[in-house]
Amino acid sequence: MTSILSICETHAQVEPNFNYQVLTRVGHLSKDKELDSIVVKQDTVNEFKPYKLEIYINKKKSRKALVVSTDKAIAPEHFRGVDGLDGKKSFSDIRIKNRIFTIVHNYENQVQEHSFSLEGSRFKLIKYYSIKLEEKGKIIYETINFNTLIRRTKTINSSDNQVLDREYKLSTGSKYLKDLNMVPETYQ
Repeated sequence: MTSILSICETHAQVEPNFNYQVLTRVGHLSKDKELDSIVVKQDTVNEFKPYKLEIYINKKKSRKALVVSTDKAIAPEHFRGVDGLDGKKSFSDIRIKNRIFTIVHNYENQVQEHSFSLEGSRFKLIKYYSIKLEEKGKIIYETINFNTLIRRTKTINSSDNQVLDREYKLSTGSKYLKDLNMVPETYQ
């Protein structure tokens, strides 16, 4: 009887419990004139403190339809567990502008932005942007435009202000939000 009870307790702790609403953003994600919304919830019971992204598209006559619900698009607060590297990697914000929504992550020395737009009935990754400050004083800017398949990097060496610009053509295209997994492997 004891072993059955401990299995049930372990299972109960693993069940997702996205009980805390972190933020809600309202804006236009589709081409209609209806306001759509994005909700981010957090599982405060799970040791990794994962986030769930929910996207609601407004249909006519005030009907909202849940079109995306995923816990893979936003890195959890403690991606290595409570005793791991918390505070060094964190979800920051979501912005909606010109039918594009952007997920922002602030790391200890880096900011990353992933921008998505609605293509048909799915959200497609269209742009990635990053600014990173390295220990040796280098600042690295990176932009990937998935519509043109161009990756640009700019590195500025703060000690001598030397600038290095590079541009690359990518061989693979964009991913859709449900296919994309931005959550670190340690969490999974």
